[in-house]
Amino acid sequence: MTSPLAIAADAQSRMGMVWAYRFDADGAPLLVERETVPPVDPAEGFVWIHLDLVHSRAKAWVAEQPWLPAEAEEMFISPESHQRLDHSADFVWGVSHDLVRDIAADTDRVGPLYWIVGARLLLTGRRDALQSTRLAAEALNRGEPVEDSVALFEQIIEYIIDDVTKAVVRLMEETDDVEDHVLQDRFDEAPARVGSVRRMAVRLSRQLGGLHLLFRRFAESNSGRKAPEAVKAAAGRLLQRIEGLHHDVQSVQDRARLLQDEMSARTASQTNRQLYALSILTALFMPATFITGLFGINVKGLPWMEQDLGAVFVALTCVTAALLTLILLRRRGVIGG
Repeated sequence: MTSPLAIAADAQSRMGMVWAYRFDADGAPLLVERETVPPVDPAEGFVWIHLDLVHSRAKAWVAEQPWLPAEAEEMFISPESHQRLDHSADFVWGVSHDLVRDIAADTDRVGPLYWIVGARLLLTGRRDALQSTRLAAEALNRGEPVEDSVALFEQIIEYIIDDVTKAVVRLMEETDDVEDHVLQDRFDEAPARVGSVRRMAVRLSRQLGGLHLLFRRFAESNSGRKAPEAVKAAAGRLLQRIEGLHHDVQSVQDRARLLQDEMSARTASQTNRQLYALSILTALFMPATFITGLFGINVKGLPWMEQDLGAVFVALTCVTAALLTLILLRRRGVIGG
């Protein structure tokens, strides 16, 4: 159990900080002790501060920072979760979607990651525990150096892209398996599985499409507003990975759509064959039905009523009518030779 003294000394928790790292001039990481709130303007190196935006004090701390552009502050503490990117001469800020981290198992839920990157600072925030920031922190805890704040930001976005890549690979494998079942005319669970693939592909396409649009506009922007060149270079590198992955997701979507069309065509073909067989049987038994109905009206004048073999004659008449119907259908080409 945590002692009251330890809680009182945990300054970062009181400020709504999940963790903070200080990096020296060589990029070596050092986890800042919990009782210390790191300054945002280090003399050398840079700092990474990760905030829990559910904590009201974290939002207040962001609002108290005089170095932060008003637009970045508004974005960081707002409930807006759509992906976006903006910049000033010294900072770039935005929102990216990342997988929500679940201790028990992998999850497909996404949550917004808020970030502000400058020359000596990376500030990130989230409302749910996210995968990319945790992976980045684990890498730093292993002692992996980071060149600067922009490189750390690029690494976090790459973790997001890596998670999407893994999801795309799983979707491709699932699509291959469903395709094998469809080609074997095994439709037991195929429609539901294809629907699941399409839903997941649409979500990934939206996530990647937002990142692709934002980074492309930022990397290729020729507007008069200045932006940190290091971040623009990182955006260009990330854009190359996102473009290839975006094409893969679109390929999965196209294959899932074609599989749905294939299943619909094969199901319709099976239904048509069944209806065809049912129609032939109906045509063959129609004369027999008419004859038995005729002999069942129970009026005088019907043939073979007084004959001992009357029932046999009626049965032979029904069989003969069915055979004549069959011959007629074959001559008209309704039944193949």
